Amino acid sequence: MALTLAGQKHQEDLERLRRLCPMDDDFMRCLFKDNIPLVQMVLRILTGKPDLIITEFQTQKDMKRLAGARSICLDAYGTDSAGKKYDLEIQREDKGTGPHRARYHSSVMDIENLEAGQEFEELPDTYTIFITEKDFYGAGEAIYPTEQMNLAAETPFEDGAHILYVNGEYRGDSELG
Repeated sequence: MALTLAGQKHQEDLERLRRLCPMDDDFMRCLFKDNIPLVQMVLRILTGKPDLIITEFQTQKDMKRLAGARSICLDAYGTDSAGKKYDLEIQREDKGTGPHRARYHSSVMDIENLEAGQEFEELPDTYTIFITEKDFYGAGEAIYPTEQMNLAAETPFEDGAHILYVNGEYRGDSELG
């Protein structure tokens, strides 16, 4: 009887392992935890910056807000050698990946990175990156970069906030594929 129960538990464990992939929150956390070289490689590919150097990195970074405001927990949060900040969000489901959530993540990083008395120009550039299992926008692109625009002048707003949606279904010949 004990052997049968142990064998059944073993089969259940194997089935759980088969369903895991890097898009799972727990698995991603284990992959990235204390692994700056991996995070750096991923960010270099996603941002197209081959010389990007990550100096600090943390998984499951709590960004606690004041009473009454919504707090968030960033899947992966890092800083590069130029002081730019990166939030990597791994999403299996489309629910929770919308533009308003990306905007909120970006704004919380802004609040966290400007101390009282600092000039607004000292606000570091931020990258909020949603890696989605499916093609969130459905256009077959590998990455969907999102930037604010001055619509009247038809020029980039250049506020230093960058939002990227990465298509986890994309399979091309590039490093990202």
